[in-house]
Amino acid sequence: MAQSASFPLLDAEDGESVDITLREYEETDPLDLSDSAHRMLQTEVNSDGERLRVSFDQDGNAVLQATQHVGIVSLPDGPTIQIRPKAGRTNLLHFLRYAHGVESVTIERETSISAGRTFIEALAALYEAELENVIRQGLHRDYRRVEDSEKHLRGRLNVQKQIQKQGVAPTQFECSYEELTYDTLPNRSVLFATSVLTRFVRDRTLKQSLLKHRHLLRQRVTLTPIQPATLERVELTRLNEYYADLLRLTKLVLRSIYVREFMTGKQNSFALLIDMNQIFERAVDRAVSEAVEEREGLRVASQVTTRNLVTDGKHTVSIRPDILIRDSDEQILLVGDAKWKLGRPPNSDFYQMVSYQFAHDVPGILIYPEQRGEVETEYSVVDEYPLTLAEFPVPTTAEGFSKYIDRVHGRINEQICSLLESS
Repeated sequence: MAQSASFPLLDAEDGESVDITLREYEETDPLDLSDSAHRMLQTEVNSDGERLRVSFDQDGNAVLQATQHVGIVSLPDGPTIQIRPKAGRTNLLHFLRYAHGVESVTIERETSISAGRTFIEALAALYEAELENVIRQGLHRDYRRVEDSEKHLRGRLNVQKQIQKQGVAPTQFECSYEELTYDTLPNRSVLFATSVLTRFVRDRTLKQSLLKHRHLLRQRVTLTPIQPATLERVELTRLNEYYADLLRLTKLVLRSIYVREFMTGKQNSFALLIDMNQIFERAVDRAVSEAVEEREGLRVASQVTTRNLVTDGKHTVSIRPDILIRDSDEQILLVGDAKWKLGRPPNSDFYQMVSYQFAHDVPGILIYPEQRGEVETEYSVVDEYPLTLAEFPVPTTAEGFSKYIDRVHGRINEQICSLLESS
């Protein structure tokens, strides 16, 4: 029998009311979803990629299956679904901090939030702490070009507009000038991300801090939806480089949200889903880069197409490993991939890595999340190319951040150095 579609929706002040909790790749019982819910899944949540899989049973009821995206989805007329990472007992806050290189902040609520009651609360706690750090240093202002009608001449007179709009008896001047303002794209993006996160958190202290910062921002900045692509145009200078960590997190939030009628406050439906594959890849990329930078002449490239292979005389397949280590002569020394997967690695992972190794005649490494050593092993491809299966440390709920960083560095340094010496 299908589950009813009459579910409580999120309250903007008290946080989400969750009806169903899933782990990655788990699925719901059959659901009787509304037409609006189906449309949201098709046109918004899954518009540019499958974030929440939809199938139907023989009675026409929907079965929803989580993917590698974690977070929360509230569908029109219900239900509200929370998706948690499959790696249990993980300190989500530390994992996010390390992956995005946010280390300059002091986070006060270590006891209740650091373990990450939900992934969203961990993200919101990290965001709030970095936002507090930026506000403490002062919001950055920048010049913006303004074209407006003024009572007094200011800046340059726009002669063509002056003639068109003011005529022969002008009462105002059509001016063009530069204005120093807080209402910049970075600040607008931060305000929008803060407003979104405020609606998702349940921890009262965290919500109050976000509300306080949102109120401060709204006094100087216009609240408007911001598309993540627009942030790619932002170039930091020495005057606002302290925004770097906050803007990295802002991009993560903006890439992950799907909110209807956000500006009206109705918020009948919403979703905030974050790709754990991307988080894991960022963490691995950072760890490998930090390990390699200690060795003179070596550098790491990430997600770079290195070669195109012809498969059948007609079609080509691009070689694009997650990890690529080169020496000072641009020679490739090592290839690797990061896989956010638990359990026995599938054969497809081996086939992919072996193709990378054959293409470049180098050792390879497959990196999976920590699994008590059950995955770690070493192979030799055709008795020539070393292939290592490594486990990347995942922070535990009882582990401090600095201790976690030390554990990451120790593990990755050992694995990478061993492979480079064999190349």
